[in-house]
Amino acid sequence: MDLTLQIEPARVCNLNCSICMRPNITGSQNRVLSLENFQKICDSAVSSKMFRYVGLHGWGEPLLNEQLFDMIKYAEAGGLSTNLTTNGRLVGERMEEIFASGLQQIAFGVYDLKLLKKIMPIVMELLKRRDRHGLKIPKIYLDITIYRENLHQIQDFLRIAHELGTDAVILHRLFNVYNINPSIKYITSDEETKLFEEVKRMAQNSAIEIYLPSKHCYPCKVVRCSIFVTVDGEVTPCCFLPEYRLANALEMSLAEVIASASYSNFISKMAKGAICGSCRW
Repeated sequence: MDLTLQIEPARVCNLNCSICMRPNITGSQNRVLSLENFQKICDSAVSSKMFRYVGLHGWGEPLLNEQLFDMIKYAEAGGLSTNLTTNGRLVGERMEEIFASGLQQIAFGVYDLKLLKKIMPIVMELLKRRDRHGLKIPKIYLDITIYRENLHQIQDFLRIAHELGTDAVILHRLFNVYNINPSIKYITSDEETKLFEEVKRMAQNSAIEIYLPSKHCYPCKVVRCSIFVTVDGEVTPCCFLPEYRLANALEMSLAEVIASASYSNFISKMAKGAICGSCRW
């Protein structure tokens, strides 16, 4: 079984994005995960023999954790393949650490064309240095959140990604089930169908690799394929449920969590849950 262990390195951020739910999460704000606790969680993942990947992201900017690349080195040394999602603002300051760490993938999370244009020089420099040194990693992606306000920008995102020479583009739906910002809406199903058809045509014409979100089902792909550990070590079935506690990974092994009655109970009832029942991510 090749699951992804999602770990939150930081619950502090250098941006205040309108689509982010971080300000509305109770507790654990302005915190970073310690290297020691990260190592305990990774050791639990390795010993379970269930996990192959570690995704470093959450409700903060991972690069604000000074020990981030020590974490990546530790995970890679343990046989876990690492990927990182970042807003990109601090990548220029830590570029050498990125290449020295063994990081396999880095995704630049963007949702607005203006934000993308601000980090374009950083993405270009990262690609240039990787190619100049003849390296194959990290793979470099744009991770784009789709919502109503940027629907007209998606083709521009893809065009820029192609011009930059990124390895792929990941598109995913807006998550706003909590209705944190009522003015931020997702597109209609008809608009999504039309958009995805256009995106597929662009992918064929430009030969750029694009990952589209899959059709939602229960249990959803996120829960089937991963588990999320917060900056405090709390284990939850999904990063969009940061306050739903199954156990603490510093007190219980991940294998025990996944085998627990509370986890099985969550899976069996998620379609009727207040959040999961309304989610189409």
